[in-house]
Amino acid sequence: MANAAKKSKFRVRPILWTNYIFILLLLSTHLTMALSPGIFWPLSILSLGFPFIALINGFFVVFWLVFLKRYFLYSLLMLIMSYSLIFSHFQISWNSEKTAESNSITLLSFNTHNLSNSNYNKGDKVIRSEILNFSKKQKADIICYQEFQNYPTRGVNTVHDFQRGLGLKYVQTVPYLNKNTHEFVDLFVMYSRYPIKNSQSFYKNGKSFGFYCDLDIEGKMVRIFNLHLESNHFSKSDYDVFDENDLRMDEQKRNQFLLLIYKIKKYSILRSYQAEIISEEIEKSPYPVIVTGDFNDTPASYTYNKISDDLDDAFIDEGAGYGNTYNGNLPPMRIDYSLFSESFEILEHKILKPNVSDHFPIRTRFSL
Repeated sequence: MANAAKKSKFRVRPILWTNYIFILLLLSTHLTMALSPGIFWPLSILSLGFPFIALINGFFVVFWLVFLKRYFLYSLLMLIMSYSLIFSHFQISWNSEKTAESNSITLLSFNTHNLSNSNYNKGDKVIRSEILNFSKKQKADIICYQEFQNYPTRGVNTVHDFQRGLGLKYVQTVPYLNKNTHEFVDLFVMYSRYPIKNSQSFYKNGKSFGFYCDLDIEGKMVRIFNLHLESNHFSKSDYDVFDENDLRMDEQKRNQFLLLIYKIKKYSILRSYQAEIISEEIEKSPYPVIVTGDFNDTPASYTYNKISDDLDDAFIDEGAGYGNTYNGNLPPMRIDYSLFSESFEILEHKILKPNVSDHFPIRTRFSL
């Protein structure tokens, strides 16, 4: 009898220690929100893995309950402590859809992936046409595009083509590079039904990570930020590390994995600097602000929390389901956002699913 008890305890112990490891990882993700990657970058990896870490802790709650072990309380308490993080990734819609208001405004934010859904096939006319037609159907009053492209050497002015197609009178463009030597021009673009009174762009090392425009919306000034913070610059070979059909860890794959970690380190630190600049600009704004775009970081990151401080997240207020906005080769994650000053009322927020980019566009309806 004693021997059976000892064997049972021996079998439970490694499972329990595995549980402790995931509890510690979940606890550590809380540090990622407050601690800059410039101080301790490895936490950035945890911010990417938060949904998986939370899910494993949920599994342990169920596992220990099935075997009637009090250990379930450990993961359960950590999940309760993490409720705000969980609901920044996943939302249950309790409210019925709010009725349309005659004075409501619709904002669309969309990383268009070079208008070709591929970095290797510039100027795909079919994809370009699909993105324009999709955007027209949204009937948005303000549209913020990231990774937009113009093709002056081919006599194609996509900025003007989209403006005519969308029927929006005002437009502001900002090139990604101060000095461009390519046949195509990467752009941020904002189209607006409302007059643009002022704008400012943000550059670091000759590359832009966003801009803002001051819009006169029926006599009220609003400052809208259109952002695309630094990506991790994963190449096709980087994605091969996640290939489910090849789990071998040979020297080539090990080196590729180390390169991937280096990229996460380098670019998470750069994004933290960009986020701090944007946070200062938000604080200085004399007008209510809207911040939208591709942050390339999850809600568990320092970047998101630095920018979203004192702002309302449209997905948390009016979203539903898992907030995945990424349509690429990595696991689903929420990296595109629309954030609002508290003076705005958020009426609706949807993640739309056209398969024309490596990001899903987000549409938000709000009122002043």
